[in-house]
Amino acid sequence: MRLHADGWPLPARLTAPPLRGLPAMQARWVDGIKRAALRQLHASVAGERLLLRIYLIGEESSEIALQSDLLGQPPAWLVRQMGKHLADERRHASLFAAALTARGGIAPMPLSARPDALTLRKIAQWRTLAHRYGTNFSAGHLIPAFAIGLCAEQTFTRVLRRHCALIGTVHPLYPLLVGVLNDEDRHVRLCQHTLARLVQPSEHGSLASLLDEIRAIDRAWGVSSALIMYLAGVALRLWPARP
Repeated sequence: MRLHADGWPLPARLTAPPLRGLPAMQARWVDGIKRAALRQLHASVAGERLLLRIYLIGEESSEIALQSDLLGQPPAWLVRQMGKHLADERRHASLFAAALTARGGIAPMPLSARPDALTLRKIAQWRTLAHRYGTNFSAGHLIPAFAIGLCAEQTFTRVLRRHCALIGTVHPLYPLLVGVLNDEDRHVRLCQHTLARLVQPSEHGSLASLLDEIRAIDRAWGVSSALIMYLAGVALRLWPARP
């Protein structure tokens, strides 16, 4: 098995690495705050509607990403794979929209809703990173696009796993969330397979550096987004009639 310059094999780099020091402490803070935020949001119907809207917008953002200009002209086998992935994301969006409507919410028109300002800023930073690294790979910007997709999918699986564990199997939303989680776990494996197949051995070091930077950007916004979720949950619990 080929190793990177730092001694890590490629498959190990494609798996989210264990954190140490300050990043590990930050991850524990984020997890604790988000668990508290979920409890607050589930304390009101308005809070649950907000959670479903966040997930819906996330799935629609994934749909947009799968049609990104960064993807260029992928090989035929990858076009087929991306088509199946896109179908999954559209199905997830429909399921979240139905759950939102069932709770009295109004689902946004497909592809019309925008992520929050923090998420948009993170996406902009990722795109800048993708353009900077695109020339490092023989497959071009396709590699940064899938590296970002891999990290985003890994983050989403952590979010869903935390949520499922918190609400338990008897909660009405559990079947929806665990079903989406199973699909997202498969999407993580597909992104890993794609990168392992397309990245040349001489490019492994560049991929490792790229993944490190993508994950650092993701972590940088973790505490801020967790605190905003918590405060939103408290506000919706105390004043549930407010939108």
